[in-house]
Amino acid sequence: MGDPCMRRSRSGIGGTGAAAIGIVVGLLIGVAGGYVLSAPAATQTTSTQTTTTTVAASTVTAVSTTTATTTITMTGSQSGSNSSFPTLPAPVAVTVNPKTTALLVLDYSYCSRMAGCNATLPIVSAMLNRSRAAGVLIIFTTLPVPPPLTNQTGETVITNATGPDKYYNTSLQSMLQSHGITTVIVAGIAANGALLYTAQESCVRHFTVVVLADTITGTPYVQSYVPYQLLNGPGCSNANNAPLAANKATLSSTTLVTYSSG
Repeated sequence: MGDPCMRRSRSGIGGTGAAAIGIVVGLLIGVAGGYVLSAPAATQTTSTQTTTTTVAASTVTAVSTTTATTTITMTGSQSGSNSSFPTLPAPVAVTVNPKTTALLVLDYSYCSRMAGCNATLPIVSAMLNRSRAAGVLIIFTTLPVPPPLTNQTGETVITNATGPDKYYNTSLQSMLQSHGITTVIVAGIAANGALLYTAQESCVRHFTVVVLADTITGTPYVQSYVPYQLLNGPGCSNANNAPLAANKATLSSTTLVTYSSG
C-alpha cells in the first residue's frame, strides 16, 4: 500500500511534470504556428521583388522606345527632307564702293575636295575680274588656287590661317583697317566652315558683310542653313535681308553686286 505521504508526493511530481510537458508542447506549437504565419510574409516579399523587377523592365523598355524615336527623327532631319529646310529671303541687289570694299576668296585650294565647287569656279572668276577692274582689295587664303582663280601680282594671300575663322592669329583685320575697308564680300568653298565663321566674325568686328549665295556649295541643307544662320544668328542678324545693313550680313549673288563709280 505504501506511505500516503509518498503517494501524495509522487502525485504532485506527476502533475508538475505533466504541466511542464504541456508548456513545452505549447511552446513548440506556438513556434510552429509562428513559422506558418510568417510564411505568407516571405511569399509577399518574393512577390514585391518580382513586381519591382517588372517595373524596372518596363522602364528600360520605355527608354529604349524613346531613344529609337529620337534616332528616327534625327535621321529624318539629316536626310534633308524639304520640310526641314530653313526659309530664306531672296538674294538682293547691292551697290558698294570699291574703295572701301574687299573680296575674300577663302580656301579654294581645296575646291576639288568639295562636291559642286568646280561648277562655281566660272562665276567666282567673273566676280574676281569685275572686282579687279573696279580696284577692289582682293584677299586669298591658301595656295595654290584652281587656275581660273589664280591670284595676280600684288594680291594678298594669307598663308598662316588655321581653322575656319580667318581672323584667328592672322593680320586680316589690321590689313582691312589699313586699307579703309568697311565692307567685305565673302566667297568660300566650305559654306559651313570658312565662309560661315569668317563672315560671322566680320560682323562682330564691325564690317558690313555681303554673302554670295550662288557661290555656296555643299548639301542642299547646308546651302540653306548657312545663309539662314548668318541672317538670323547673333552678330550678323538681318532677318529681312535689308541691303547693306550696317555691320550685318546681306545675302546677295555675284550677278547682283555692282560697284559704284565713286
